[in-house]
Amino acid sequence: MIGIVTVNWNAYEITVKFAEQLLENNLQNFTLVIVNNSPEEDTAFDQTPLCYDPKIQLIHAGANLGYSGGLNLGIKTLMQQPEVRQFLLMNNDVEFDKDFLQRMSLEGNDSNTIYSPVVMLRDTVLVQNTGGAVHLWLGGAMNLNKNVPIERIRKRKPDFLSGCILFMERPVVEKVGFFDEIYGSYWEDVDYCYRAKRLGIRLEVLWDVTANHFHSYSTKGNSDYKSYLLNRNQILFAKKHLTLLPRILFSTMAIVRGFIQAILTGRMGSYFQGVKEGFGIDSSAGIY
Repeated sequence: MIGIVTVNWNAYEITVKFAEQLLENNLQNFTLVIVNNSPEEDTAFDQTPLCYDPKIQLIHAGANLGYSGGLNLGIKTLMQQPEVRQFLLMNNDVEFDKDFLQRMSLEGNDSNTIYSPVVMLRDTVLVQNTGGAVHLWLGGAMNLNKNVPIERIRKRKPDFLSGCILFMERPVVEKVGFFDEIYGSYWEDVDYCYRAKRLGIRLEVLWDVTANHFHSYSTKGNSDYKSYLLNRNQILFAKKHLTLLPRILFSTMAIVRGFIQAILTGRMGSYFQGVKEGFGIDSSAGIY
């Protein structure tokens, strides 16, 4: 059985549409855990008949746990169900074909690999990402094949796979553990993949499987919050994963690049808050 986790934050209607897609999928051997990070939407979910389908497990977090915290709550729930042998972690703003689950289940069956499909920009023929690369001299990460037409895609090995869609067998989850909740949202996927690779787990893109994604739907109306998270979390990542000289280079370039972007976008307050907290938080306090 496939155990699927999605996290809701201020996106009730999107999450319901996501669940409806799954219930119409050709492969029905799955269970979906919806982790609701929006207490103000508890009643709406409780009054939705779809949420009482036997394939759906609804969990009210009681607060915004961030994407990583919401994923962890869902993963912990599924880990208690031994019949769940495959894990699919998905943003709620993803669209996919009716054979998507079947193809992911059949092709993503190696117990020492994390998989992702080719993630497309919704309503376009352009790729959003095929994973990403971390660049020391840029002080950040970039999506591979971003905005490239799918017929011109270049197959490159990624440094990480997007947390938008991650697929893995139970042994991978048992080996790597949970997401580091210190990140909240953004960079939690990079961190997870780095930890996995250090344990000998491979990262693979399923090049003939696609899904469509509405990028950053949850934070689309709060760019200051996104700016804060990105500037904070890239520094947290560097502190945790990079040795001294690469960490200095990466952090310096991240600060410079973030400063320029903050000037151009008028988000100096969120930028400074993110940088300050990035250097002030103990990055060894993550959850494993």
